[in-house]
Amino acid sequence: MSRSNAAGLALGLTFVLATVAVAAARPSAAAAAGPAVTVYTRDLGYVRETRTLELAGGRDTVRLSDLPERLDFSSVRLVPGGAARLTRLAYRWDVASGDAFLENAVGRRVSVSSRGDRMTEGTLVASDGSWLVVRADDGSLSTLARGAVEAVRLATPAARLSLRPTLEAVLEEGRRGSVAAELSYLTGGLSWSAEHTVVRRGEREATWSATVTVENSTGRDYVDATLKLVAGEPRRDQARPMPRMRAMAMDAVMQVAGAPDLAEESFSDYHLYTLGRPATLRGREQQSFTMIEPRTVKVTPRYVYRGGDARGVMSQMVIVDSKESGLGLPLPAGRVRFYETDPAGAPQFTGESSIQHTPEGEKLELEMGAAFDLKAERRDLFNRRISDREREVSVEIKLRDHKPTDVVILVRESVGGDTEITQKTHEFTRLDANTIEFAIPVVAGREAVLSYTARVRY
Repeated sequence: MSRSNAAGLALGLTFVLATVAVAAARPSAAAAAGPAVTVYTRDLGYVRETRTLELAGGRDTVRLSDLPERLDFSSVRLVPGGAARLTRLAYRWDVASGDAFLENAVGRRVSVSSRGDRMTEGTLVASDGSWLVVRADDGSLSTLARGAVEAVRLATPAARLSLRPTLEAVLEEGRRGSVAAELSYLTGGLSWSAEHTVVRRGEREATWSATVTVENSTGRDYVDATLKLVAGEPRRDQARPMPRMRAMAMDAVMQVAGAPDLAEESFSDYHLYTLGRPATLRGREQQSFTMIEPRTVKVTPRYVYRGGDARGVMSQMVIVDSKESGLGLPLPAGRVRFYETDPAGAPQFTGESSIQHTPEGEKLELEMGAAFDLKAERRDLFNRRISDREREVSVEIKLRDHKPTDVVILVRESVGGDTEITQKTHEFTRLDANTIEFAIPVVAGREAVLSYTARVRY
């Protein structure tokens, strides 16, 4: 392990495994093709797969490898077929980190290289985050600072040293030969996210499409898997599996948009998306699948100015998730990117927003960015104390439209306490207990002025 990759070492640690011989009590279990992989949105996957166990009969110990690096062992279930009965299940990964390697080397002969070409040989007696303790052949003890150690060589590692995550299963009452067993577990390192794309076509129309990106950072491949994605957040009482300190190189594999790859259906209190063909999820890789093929949707442009917002007037797009508007399907949470064609007809990126899991029938209010040609200027005309529990505030907001078309700007003002609007230039509606909204029409090339006086009681 290189100095940059060794986990748990303050200044890094390199170790060399020489003459490594890893033996199993029985031949290693081979993974059958076609695991079922269910991926949740936040660093969680549920895997079910069939393993073939080679038994000699009576009492057998078998080792199962090809496991994820962030396996949640408490969730592992191994169910052998036939008469075989599981009596013990253990999990090992002896070189999951530099610390784990040294812990497993305690009691064995090592050669330690330190800075200054210093070499120390003997039996490793103890190891912690700061020191190694080595007993020489003459019985003397040496302490070596971990920060000065450059390499640890273990000449004769344990025969059962696990270089990869491994399950060791003890089975009884089995018959000689091959036995199929179902292995299931939860693991960290699997996630998916939705990526929505909206291409605006004029003021009132756009094209909506969506893909999903599935990420596999488990450290193993899932070949020809039945892939399902769950939209929702299952509650977990225990902490998620901790990530391993490893460098990760991600390759993006993009699918061409077309017919949707994923079929959607309700499941418990969540929504389930199933890929219609087997998928191979390689470790350290991201893949993209089509979720919603491009479809024309009706949109309503809107401009909003929140009093005092330094960004100014914000451009929004309102879409109702209904069949009438062109959608009418549950939308998973994710990022929404907006594009619009420029005068030359080329699409250009115009902003991005995000949505939560959205059931059919809900309204989406998507904020795209600040409107360049719309300006807002807000100032307090006065703010005076009336009594110990009462103040009077007068506000003026100037709105300017430099666009070639007339617009309506929604001005939203925060009002706290018991507020009474005593004077106003425009009518308002109350959105909630703390917000009022004015709809101000602004003529192209002109300025509109909103003013109001509020009496606030505390």
